[in-house]
Amino acid sequence: MYDAYEALPILEKLPLQIESIAAYDEHLLVGTQQGHLLMYSVLQGTTNNSNSSDHSLGSRCEVHLLRSNKYFAKKPIQQLAVVPEHQILISLSDYLVSVHDLAVFNFPVITSINKSRGATCFSLDVNRQTSLTGEIAVAVRLCVAVKRKLQLFYWKNREFREFCPDLTVPDTPRTIGWCRETLCLGFKGEYSLHKLDGDQRDLFPTGKQPEPLVCALQGDKFALGRDEQTILIDIDGNPCTKYTITWSEKPNLLVEDSPFVLGVLPSCIEVRAAKPRLLVQRLELSRARFITPVISKHGQIYVASPSHVWCLHLVPVHLQLPRLLEDKHFQLAIELANLFCEPEDIRTQRVQHIQSLFAFDLFQKHHFDESLQLFFKLSTDPSYVIGLFPDLLPVEFRKKVEYPETVPILQGRDLDLAVLALIKYLTEVRNDLMSQNIKAGSNIMDVGSSLKLRRQLLEIVDTTLLKCYLLTNDALVASLLRLRDNHCHLAESERALKRHHKHSELIILYQTRGLHRKALELLKKHANGEEIGSPLSHHERTIHYLQHLGSEHIDLIFDFATWVIQSHPEDGLKIFIEDLPEVEELPRAKVYDFLYKNHRSLALSYLEHIIYEWQDSNALLHNALAILYKDKILRLGKKLLEDSSDPSFQLEHQDAKAKLRSFLEISRNCLPEAILHQFPHDCLLEERAILLGKLGRHEQALSIYTNILKDMPAALEYCNICFQSGSPANKEVYYYYLRLLLLPNEGTQIPGLAYPTGKPLLQQEPDVKTAIETLDRFPSRIDPIKILQILPATIPLNEIKRFLQRSLEACASQRRELQLLRGLLYAEHLQVHEKRIEYQNQKVVITESNICHVCKKRFGNQSAFVRCASGDIVHFSCQEKLVQ
Repeated sequence: MYDAYEALPILEKLPLQIESIAAYDEHLLVGTQQGHLLMYSVLQGTTNNSNSSDHSLGSRCEVHLLRSNKYFAKKPIQQLAVVPEHQILISLSDYLVSVHDLAVFNFPVITSINKSRGATCFSLDVNRQTSLTGEIAVAVRLCVAVKRKLQLFYWKNREFREFCPDLTVPDTPRTIGWCRETLCLGFKGEYSLHKLDGDQRDLFPTGKQPEPLVCALQGDKFALGRDEQTILIDIDGNPCTKYTITWSEKPNLLVEDSPFVLGVLPSCIEVRAAKPRLLVQRLELSRARFITPVISKHGQIYVASPSHVWCLHLVPVHLQLPRLLEDKHFQLAIELANLFCEPEDIRTQRVQHIQSLFAFDLFQKHHFDESLQLFFKLSTDPSYVIGLFPDLLPVEFRKKVEYPETVPILQGRDLDLAVLALIKYLTEVRNDLMSQNIKAGSNIMDVGSSLKLRRQLLEIVDTTLLKCYLLTNDALVASLLRLRDNHCHLAESERALKRHHKHSELIILYQTRGLHRKALELLKKHANGEEIGSPLSHHERTIHYLQHLGSEHIDLIFDFATWVIQSHPEDGLKIFIEDLPEVEELPRAKVYDFLYKNHRSLALSYLEHIIYEWQDSNALLHNALAILYKDKILRLGKKLLEDSSDPSFQLEHQDAKAKLRSFLEISRNCLPEAILHQFPHDCLLEERAILLGKLGRHEQALSIYTNILKDMPAALEYCNICFQSGSPANKEVYYYYLRLLLLPNEGTQIPGLAYPTGKPLLQQEPDVKTAIETLDRFPSRIDPIKILQILPATIPLNEIKRFLQRSLEACASQRRELQLLRGLLYAEHLQVHEKRIEYQNQKVVITESNICHVCKKRFGNQSAFVRCASGDIVHFSCQEKLVQ
């Protein structure tokens, strides 16, 4: 206990018996059993030695009797209440409620509420509201208990008026408390709540002693007495706290002077705090029966016995705080500090200091969640909070932090609970730092909005979060490191992860910081088996990592792709052909060059993938694929000559030739002139023929089919493909074919081309039979005039009769089509000519009466005009408006 109040005698041995008291400002009103009303002024003295608890009356208070009225009432004045804003005094005497004028000397009666005759008690509800203009509006309501009725009034125009019907209650109320729209009634033996709308709720009995005790508190609460306990409830009847206020004896009266509650006990006055529950002071005031606070004046309470009056004056806050802090009553100290009359910034700083001590005390008592939440509300430097935990704050930071007392050593379950609370705290701090830039004037480390400071704080917070996750739930480590905005300190995080053998998470750390080479070296080390039992002991992680690096790290990809390809070629190729955006964007020419120089066996597969799957149109890559096919065919052909008994070589050789032939036929991006000279002259003749055909050298291509390969069906298929392509340059392909058949020795020679016999065949017989069969099959595709010039004269006319007939029919049909088309075109020409004559014969007459249909103005002599399709005439400048 300590002294929170000083009891100063005001009146001693009053000759009249005190029955009721009320106070406002510097005025004390005393109602007596004899019906006298006394009004005193109580002024505080000028000398005030706060360090002494013994003060004389003269040095502390000056008491003067201002007014008295011996004829105020004929009977004892049972109850008094004051509304200073309206200058009215409400009294209960002789079971009648009356209103008196405070401004007049002898307190004359303004009005008596005749309906209240028989009243036993009353209660006021005074609502003070400040308007936007600063004016204070005071609304007064009055509740009077008359037997089993509650009469409700409101003050207006110097009188109380009824504002709702009377409420019926089960018994005569002994005491009344009023908060908002709720009345709390104390009956003999029990309590109940009554809403002004008529709802009723019974609460609980009064205990062993039937006399009730009701006191309305700030914050819309009621304090109800039950023997030696006081129960706090809200306006709905629900308990406000898990505990009660316990007194030494049953109190007769209660009054609130926040943060204290004062109770009038039979033997003394007790001062207690509701939160925390604490007996603050016991004042030995003999026979105290009445107590009242001073309206609108905190820290001053009057207590009276039948003959004495004391003023309980709050000891200055700055004298109470040291004792409270010494006894670690921080919650009470905070509430008192908020009442301290000093500049706002100094008061705020003082309160935050006490709250910080309170948070540290909670941590010492192992209330970790409450402690860290309070630190968060105070915007305490995270380093200060993290330093409460062992081995989480770097040594250089830990040395700079000072604490009010020794930091507790946490072990076992206490450490686990503390770390969990720290994780919650750090997450909130991190979210707060990320959501808003630190503003000037912020309390975090008491510095301005420096971006460098913000990064430092985030670095400390994220690094500590990482360490906490490693201690409690290591599954969250990866998710923290994957955050794009994580600020984990690299060296500290690296040491922590290595200490806990979290190699996968270490890879993530390197990756998010752009340290790809370190990450890949670690992956290579584990994949090569240097770390037994490591989760990274496979090459798949390296492949996956390389696939997501992107084109800006192409050299790094080449460096670390080598060992993967050497050990797992097929999987290694996935680094460059996986269907991922990062892989598809790699520079394909560089990748091909890398594979061709270092891993040539995979170059062909790579080109096949990017051309067939990704539809790459790069001509150089198409040419490269053709050359690789050619080289593969030659390589397999050489193996076949060495070992013709192996059927797999034969199948692979045929498959490679089919792929090359198909590619050369379908590729639109391959440049034949660039690769033709790289093809051999003694083999791959069909492929050479395809390339010659793409170059338009059809006679040379057909010469390969007819004179060298003797493959007439292939030659005809070649002719068919070329003719159907629709190109005018390919229309003579059948003529070239027939010419090679009929004049084989006059055909185009291909320099350097070796024939299957090893030397060119200079003299060949014409193949007239095949030529005539071709004429019969494709008469419409061959120019008869040109072909007759090269046909041998010895061929009987009967053998080419069918060709000539069908050729003549085709020519006649073509002529008829041309004649018909000419007639249609001429008819269309005549129609257009008639239309032109029709339009030319139309005329427009412009007179002074003509008006533009757009601007409604007449046409002048020099006006340019336009005739619309509808026949309207408008100015030339108005035609655009007409369109709009």
